[in-house]
Amino acid sequence: VYAKIVQRVGEREYWENWASSVADVAAAQTLRIQGLLDSNPDVRGEFDRFVGGLQANLNKGVTEHDALEMLSQHLITEPVLDALFDGFSFTKHNPVAKTMQGMLDALHGANLDTELAGLDGFYESVRMRVRGIKDASGKQDFLKLLYQRFFSVAMKKASERLGIVYTPTEIVNFILRSVDDILREQFDSSLGAKGVHILDPFVGTGTFIAQLIHSDLISDAELPHKFREELHANEINLLAYYVAAVNIEEAYHSRMGGNYVPFDGVLLTDTFQNFEADDSLDEEGVFVENNAGVIKQKSLPITVIVGNPPYSVGQASGNDDNQNVSYPTLDARIKNTYAAQSTAQNKNNLYDSYIRAIRWASDRIGERGVIGFVTNNGYIDSNTADGLRLTLAAEFSNLYILNLRGNSRTAGDVAKREGGNVFNVRVGVSIAILVKSSDNTESDLLHYHDIGDYLTREQKLLALKKIGGAGELQWDSLVPNEDGDWVNQRSTEFESLTAIGSKSDIKSLKFFSSHGPGLQTNRDAWVYNSSRIALLENVTRTIAAFNESVRTLASGESGSRNMDPKAISWTSGLQSRHDRAETLE
Repeated sequence: VYAKIVQRVGEREYWENWASSVADVAAAQTLRIQGLLDSNPDVRGEFDRFVGGLQANLNKGVTEHDALEMLSQHLITEPVLDALFDGFSFTKHNPVAKTMQGMLDALHGANLDTELAGLDGFYESVRMRVRGIKDASGKQDFLKLLYQRFFSVAMKKASERLGIVYTPTEIVNFILRSVDDILREQFDSSLGAKGVHILDPFVGTGTFIAQLIHSDLISDAELPHKFREELHANEINLLAYYVAAVNIEEAYHSRMGGNYVPFDGVLLTDTFQNFEADDSLDEEGVFVENNAGVIKQKSLPITVIVGNPPYSVGQASGNDDNQNVSYPTLDARIKNTYAAQSTAQNKNNLYDSYIRAIRWASDRIGERGVIGFVTNNGYIDSNTADGLRLTLAAEFSNLYILNLRGNSRTAGDVAKREGGNVFNVRVGVSIAILVKSSDNTESDLLHYHDIGDYLTREQKLLALKKIGGAGELQWDSLVPNEDGDWVNQRSTEFESLTAIGSKSDIKSLKFFSSHGPGLQTNRDAWVYNSSRIALLENVTRTIAAFNESVRTLASGESGSRNMDPKAISWTSGLQSRHDRAETLE
């Protein structure tokens, strides 16, 4: 009955309901596996080896719980992926999927598929939808919608931590054509040329690589070699990795025909971690083929890097318990470049994932190559990013910045002029094409284009589609000033005025000589109130929650720190006291 309803009225809302059900199914499967691990030492040993392999291929932040979730994701996703193919089992040929299945085989007898019976209606709706898709683009749209509906609901915390946003094809095509335009103009090459290795380090659902395969930027004669040897993609999330692999393989199959060819260039790995000083190999030999692929990719001369880096600066509060993974080597590069040249006092935003991506990609292409990213546009004129702008101008021979606007964190006519957001997010968006070429003799460094005022999301995407690529766009040539300003350049007159305050120049004339955060509580909602009775209740409640958590910790009872924002507001100082088992009075 459910399947027939979906056939008549569509799967959009149905899939959202399914995603809610999947969260329950995954939790039940995770508990079932955990129980088996606790009761079977042999299986526990195999699972510990499996977790070690994941940590080596991804990063050391992968926990036992993360590994359990991945196994559950594999179980739930396998019927969907197999439904997309006729006569070919993706999960029996993909190297990561085979490893996942091997671990599940070791859990034989745990009846892990019991809960899947409740998802029969969903699986049937997927099979019906696939039968109705007649072209490759329709299958891509299907995969993206399916993944978004699942991921945003069933895996909300991972989505927020990784900053996963999906890229409209108009933006993807503009970036690909822009990179190809520049390769032809400045490198006497192209995306299809032999020896041009192309990497999407944050592949998501595989849209960039799949669109490239579908495009005319690589000829039929060039594509087989490019597909086997020179297209590369990384993904840190298992479900996204599966969908990307399916998407890219289907794109190639629909264009070239013949027997189905697996895509060996997509890897389950943490792009940032791969080049960390403490990165380790999969010595356990769990993900053998995947690990070999990571080693091979690291040795290749990458010419082109394209993609949509994750947008994530960190958790909103200590209660989220969802902090980003740290990358000491990469962050040290940011500290010594972007941060070192920044005049900002608070430089935390320079460690946002998308800025980490710019730093990583800048180093990865070496002295010659092209980067095409769609990112937050805050770096274009923010005070914190002055060091980033100065460094980009020093490291690259050409910068092409297309400001798509869309910042809704404003008000009034300013917000209206920003127009719609191409991602339907609150932060503004931009496209950056960054070029390193010692052969370039152009005197113009910075090429800038503002999409315009009052445009809707649809108008912006249509404009990108009509433009095609960077070669067809009318760019404004800007000259960065010595302070790193690109647009809205500061007036030098302010240098002659008396400063309000300065921490660095203690001898200069200024209005204020001291600095401080004032009366800072980090929990104003708890310790300020117009009602004395309500204030006492709030403070008493949060103290009780803290002391109870400390008591649980000290007694060795099972249970984690209370993360309920209605009970307590965590900060680093409070966490330190908790870990030292100090109670509050």
